[in-house]
Amino acid sequence: MQVPDVVRHAGDRPLFNHRSAQMLELLSKLEAGCKPIFGTQGDVIFLASSGTGAMESAVVNLTSPGDVIIIIVGGTFSARWGDIGKAYGLTVHTVDVDWRRGATLAEADAGLKQWPNARVIFHTWSESSTGVLNDMAEIGRLIRSQNKLFVADAVSGLAVSPMRMDDWNIDVVVAGSQKGLMVSPGLGVVAIGARAWEKTEQSESPRFYFDWKKLKGTVAFTPALSLLFELDGSLDFIQTQGIDKIFSRRAQVAQRIRDLVRRSGMEIYALKPGNGITGVIPPKGFDIVALRRRLENDFGIQIAGGLGKVKDTIFRVGHVGHVTDEEVDYFIQSFERCLTR
Repeated sequence: MQVPDVVRHAGDRPLFNHRSAQMLELLSKLEAGCKPIFGTQGDVIFLASSGTGAMESAVVNLTSPGDVIIIIVGGTFSARWGDIGKAYGLTVHTVDVDWRRGATLAEADAGLKQWPNARVIFHTWSESSTGVLNDMAEIGRLIRSQNKLFVADAVSGLAVSPMRMDDWNIDVVVAGSQKGLMVSPGLGVVAIGARAWEKTEQSESPRFYFDWKKLKGTVAFTPALSLLFELDGSLDFIQTQGIDKIFSRRAQVAQRIRDLVRRSGMEIYALKPGNGITGVIPPKGFDIVALRRRLENDFGIQIAGGLGKVKDTIFRVGHVGHVTDEEVDYFIQSFERCLTR
């Protein structure tokens, strides 16, 4: 993903003392700017970490060793929730769903009935390994009706599609900086609702650096200040453009990529695609490795292969952040030239 010039230049601002009032003012501004993007009235904290670090912070702040948790798995990245849970001694149960379709309300309901002792359910809104954007509202309503906590990974969906955390009854949403937020990699962003804060008071999983209470309204550790400056520039850019215009632009770019895929005789992998990543099923016998190699060697374009059980059967095109018309045109022309060879 390309970092827009306005965002990159914001990161070049002179650093200041992160123990100063100026730092607290910046954090307050960033939190206020992020809340509408998450669709929440809750708190937003920032971690010097990848999106996986933000995921781990959610696990350790909401659980105690031996707790039962449910992971809804529809791809490689959603399975990561379970890997983190097992590392902390949790009892992990998975609801495995169709990778192309995503999770249904009935599947979530069946999991809750099978493991009624689970107190926290982890889901992935935008599954980067497939391009699926999962429906969250009905599942969130179901989980809330049973007084359980709902946690969502929005790493590749935030600021790409509308997130309505509070309306969808999601208690925690985690994201990373490098996708829809258009910031360089290395910043984790976590939105935390009131019910999740209550749960942290009872949770006993070991944590130090990832303890949310240390990060609420304070600077407990050295922050990634240049990345926070970039986020400030990104939020200013989003507010100037208007978030609805940003979403419309993401959808427009995604549609152009999907149109390219279809007219190239290929199939969209996701039956419910998001606007950040397009998984592509090529015809039988198609050489995915050769396509990726030609795009990179001849045109300087990198696309991703499949992951997990679809590793050798699909490839993925990322268009999750800021992409200009010229860049989309160049990709389409390059892709089509590769196919004609």
